[in-house]
Amino acid sequence: MAKPAPDNALLRSLSKSDLEALEPHLKLVDLKTGATLYEMEDSVEWVYLPEIGLLSLIIVMESGAAIETSIVGREGGVGFIEALGSGKIFNRVIVQVPGKAYRVHAKAYREAFDASATMRKAVHQQIELLQAEGRQAIACHSLHKVKPRFNRWLLECQDLAGGMKVMPLKQEFLAVMLGVSRTTVTRIALEAQKRGLLKYTRGSVEILDRAGLEKGACECRASVQHLRRELEPASVLASKPNPAKG
Repeated sequence: MAKPAPDNALLRSLSKSDLEALEPHLKLVDLKTGATLYEMEDSVEWVYLPEIGLLSLIIVMESGAAIETSIVGREGGVGFIEALGSGKIFNRVIVQVPGKAYRVHAKAYREAFDASATMRKAVHQQIELLQAEGRQAIACHSLHKVKPRFNRWLLECQDLAGGMKVMPLKQEFLAVMLGVSRTTVTRIALEAQKRGLLKYTRGSVEILDRAGLEKGACECRASVQHLRRELEPASVLASKPNPAKG
């Protein structure tokens, strides 16, 4: 019986032979809410490639203050870049939305990378995509109003988390990712709820009308989807996700 194709975009972008070489080293592990995968300046022992769920990358200041800088879901992974360089990670990584991820030891991952030109190309394409998405996020934060960014972020979270219809997204998480106050997030969420776009409760968001959110999202939503189709056409994120999971 054939194994199902992984949902993780990086794994899906590998050639059949590269994936087969890596498969003996891959283990599917649970991602539990609030679990810490890495602390600042930890050595990268494992590479995590999410199938479902969301990871938060956090920068911790000398004062102890911390802020989330990005999220990682099934579009890529954690440690897959650092394992090829310094071997250290300069973020705290925690599980924001529970799910599952493939885990591979950094040594096995490096050996597979070094042994295959096609795998190196796939990883480089993933890095290029992340850079392009990061630049788009900076432009979005600087130029677009909060409400369309809120719509875009919810859709992105659902796509990256694996198509979950109900997501355990805390008010604090959305506020930090949007760069606004928690009261602003609450106001916008309640307005969207009145319009039938979502159901908002403390610590949980259920998307009811994806088409409505898409209509109200900023242009960066379409721009990021275009980037994915151009740089990673095999990715499930380049097509419409299945919101039936979860």
